[in-house]
Amino acid sequence: MSKKIIFILFITVTGFAPFTVSNAQVFHKTDRFSKLKFGLSFHYLFNLQNKTQPWNMGRQTSWDDCVNNFNVKKFAADVAATGAGYVIFTVQQGDQYFCAPNITFEKLSGIKRGNATSRRDLINDLYYALRARKIDLFLYVTGNGPFANYEVMDKLTKKNFHNRVVNNAYQVEKKYVETWSSILMEYSKRYQTKIKGWWVDGAYPFIGYNDTLLAIVSKALKAGNKNALVAFNPAPKDTVSYYTKLDDYTAGEIYHINSWPKKRFLKGVQWHVITFLGSDWAQPDLRFTQQQVSNYIKKCNTNGGVVTFDACVLRDGSVSKKQKDFLTGIKNNKQL
Repeated sequence: MSKKIIFILFITVTGFAPFTVSNAQVFHKTDRFSKLKFGLSFHYLFNLQNKTQPWNMGRQTSWDDCVNNFNVKKFAADVAATGAGYVIFTVQQGDQYFCAPNITFEKLSGIKRGNATSRRDLINDLYYALRARKIDLFLYVTGNGPFANYEVMDKLTKKNFHNRVVNNAYQVEKKYVETWSSILMEYSKRYQTKIKGWWVDGAYPFIGYNDTLLAIVSKALKAGNKNALVAFNPAPKDTVSYYTKLDDYTAGEIYHINSWPKKRFLKGVQWHVITFLGSDWAQPDLRFTQQQVSNYIKKCNTNGGVVTFDACVLRDGSVSKKQKDFLTGIKNNKQL
């Protein structure tokens, strides 16, 4: 029997034409992310927006007042002007300051709300402001917690954290990872599908993280939204690299723009890169030309990659004018 006759018989009997897997439309959890092409990340920290010029705009108050000063509508409007499809926003980094309440952390640390955790839920407010502009929200969190505050770490680890750091013996242990993950899980369950993904810093292999411990963190971050994307940062590299099977997309921290994908997936993980737009992370200046940035994003997008540029946000929620105008110019000139 000829192939042509077999094909006709298949349609007659089943009512459907045969197809191969390669021709089928296969959904991948990073499809939406991949189509966003590029986004912006922002360091929002006590030591910047509340303590240091130009980020604090000349004001130094309580952390609670600083968080209250953030205008989410201004922020969303500035981001929208750049054409970015998503934002990665810092919840906490290095110290004990969070820009949203967290009952679990407050109980474990003994620090009252308003001192380290803000009374205002800035993340929730950001979500609604960004959603109105059709911009997705990702969150930056850490795996090593408030490591710069030894007193808090003593409470979270139930050990003398300071002595371990001084003696260069700090390694994360399962009990601590479970404790820290319970803090992160509170956010995951609260925000649920409002958060499209997580970028996890400080979950480094050289401090003891492995797939077993990363799985604990991943489970916590997906507790409120099983479809949330997670990337674990193995520390800065010279090129975008694979870290763990638990990644949905690569963390991709590099310091330049000469690493690009050969194809969309790297060992099954969505290719993604993050670097800084200014002279360093969170800086308000520029180190590239518009043509360089435009060409880099297009080159990465061509093979299915996604690009994040770290930019500067000020105390009032405005994006560095120099950087906003720079990216808006690229958008308006239709260079992407």
